[in-house]
Amino acid sequence: MSFFNKKKGKEQPGSRPKGPEVLTESFSPLCNVRAFAEESESCVYFYLQWRSGSGQSRIKSCWVCNTRPAPDEVDKAAMDRGEAPRMPRSGCGHNPEGIHLDKKALSILWLEEGDAAALLEDGKILALIPGWAWREEGFPGYARYAVGTTPFAWTLREAEAALASRVERSRAYWNTMEGDYWPALQQQGLEAMEAFFGPHEQYYAIDGGKFPPKALVTGRREGVRYGFTLGVSALCQPVVEQYWSQEPEKHRRMELAFAAREGIPEDRWMAALGRVSGMTNLPWGEITCLGQGHTVACGESIPGFPALLLLDQRRLEGTAAPDFPPVMGEPVSLLWAIPITQEEYDLAMESQEAILPVLYQGPPAEITIFTGEGKFLKK
Repeated sequence: MSFFNKKKGKEQPGSRPKGPEVLTESFSPLCNVRAFAEESESCVYFYLQWRSGSGQSRIKSCWVCNTRPAPDEVDKAAMDRGEAPRMPRSGCGHNPEGIHLDKKALSILWLEEGDAAALLEDGKILALIPGWAWREEGFPGYARYAVGTTPFAWTLREAEAALASRVERSRAYWNTMEGDYWPALQQQGLEAMEAFFGPHEQYYAIDGGKFPPKALVTGRREGVRYGFTLGVSALCQPVVEQYWSQEPEKHRRMELAFAAREGIPEDRWMAALGRVSGMTNLPWGEITCLGQGHTVACGESIPGFPALLLLDQRRLEGTAAPDFPPVMGEPVSLLWAIPITQEEYDLAMESQEAILPVLYQGPPAEITIFTGEGKFLKK
């Protein structure tokens, strides 16, 4: 449920704005998400708008406070008009006659994943829409002044301790990201790769000159060409907690890897690297995450192989890989991108679990290395 009125009222001398007024707004540094608090004639709502300005735009809304007297029941007439409704008296935890916020005291803080945000008043949580709200249609978000679990906001009280800790962690994270973190992370990553395959051959910047800095680094070892991303692990993937509720910190940070025999044609090698490079934007562009057993379509980038299967190095015994050090205190999940045939892709899409790795019957050390043939459905 969302309430978003794009009409703007004109401010009259000596009066409050009659139409909706944006009190504060911010754009995610990672995702195509806009966060803003908007005051209408009767209430304030906090919004997250994904893919703003596109035909695929989605909005999550969370009530913040009423500015006029709370009604006894849900204001269905306002909802029918497409207006943001006031919280009914039973769900309103502030003065039922209404309150007004000082816009100068308001600010927005993005959570680490970049898909969720908190509306703060003097640094304290006023409302918060977590990342998992995107997948929960009946959940609006948490609000300081909400009582109980209403369609417009859930009470913050029971969740406040955990959410306040997360807000402080996010504040510290963005302070680190806004600093000069990249040289140290870059050096550590290169050292891990070169301990694996010796001096690197190519270093490609894949960030387009935009935040955050990212690269793809190549090298050779024992007749195999390797490409590893660098810098992606500085970011925390969205929605990880929905897939790995236990110890999500073990899966939030990742780097991607691709390996192929030296005889691979150069154009196919470069096409594969290009697809891997593009995948580094996928979690934040689509508000999703990448991990063990996931598949990613790659079109015609690799002829005969319409998708890539991702395998977590930590699940693979007998395979060699760089030993990436932890980033900001959390482990890095190295995900191998393995081309799969159409038949393998169809089977993976039909299965509820990651079935392809179970079907592999070749040498363990070869599972990550592309040879130009399918690996999992041998004929």
